[in-house]
Amino acid sequence: MYPKEVYHFLVLHFPIALFSTAFIFDFIYVLIDKKEIKNYVCWTMGMGILWGFFSIISGYITAVELGYIESFFDISSKRHPLIMSLCVFYFIILFILRTKKSINNKILLFLHAFGVGLLMYGAHLGAKWADRI
Repeated sequence: MYPKEVYHFLVLHFPIALFSTAFIFDFIYVLIDKKEIKNYVCWTMGMGILWGFFSIISGYITAVELGYIESFFDISSKRHPLIMSLCVFYFIILFILRTKKSINNKILLFLHAFGVGLLMYGAHLGAKWADRI
């Protein structure tokens, strides 16, 4: 069987890909304003949130197993797990805002771009933390 750390390295790519793909669908939705594309945004973002939770859990298990942190409360002292956890909660808020009819789609697109940028920065910190780069 593989060490537990391998599972985090497999799972973490799903939310990154899903949130990025949702951003591309969001951009297309702002351009052509078709309802079915908005559904794609919601589905990919929703699945990104789900896989984000799996990634956080597997990352926590990996960090404890490798000795990066000793308890759940050590997360606040490390930038990578803190940023990535905040990103998932940020996308939950963005997902909820998406259901509101009164918010401009271009504002949502900007907020989505900010979230994806923050996600990429947090992923970069994780790669540095794991000595992958």
